Amino acid sequence: IQGVDGIVFVSDSQVGRLDENIESYLNMWENLADQGDSPLELGLVMQYNKRDLTEIFSVNDLNELLNQTNSPHVESCALTGVGVFDALRIVSKQVIARTEQTHSAPEARA
Repeated sequence: IQGVDGIVFVSDSQVGRLDENIESYLNMWENLADQGDSPLELGLVMQYNKRDLTEIFSVNDLNELLNQTNSPHVESCALTGVGVFDALRIVSKQVIARTEQTHSAPEARA
């Protein structure tokens, strides 16, 4: 994830995948910290996948467990594509807004 401007963090909504989701989420934070970055400074969207299955966490539970940055979230089903492009659209808008903000900052013009 070196050099990224935005991240779509895709988690599996299934109850049985919680440990893997938490491990991946913490790993993302650790990797970003190791390279001097933070999800707080990047575009970040939480994509809750496999919403078409039955034994899944509620979105509220997933937000409480994984969305420590209170980032936008999208429900998705990768098999049908539902929500996938929504997540990409949101993170793209975040990255563009941050880029415009950076380039319009006074120190960027000096």
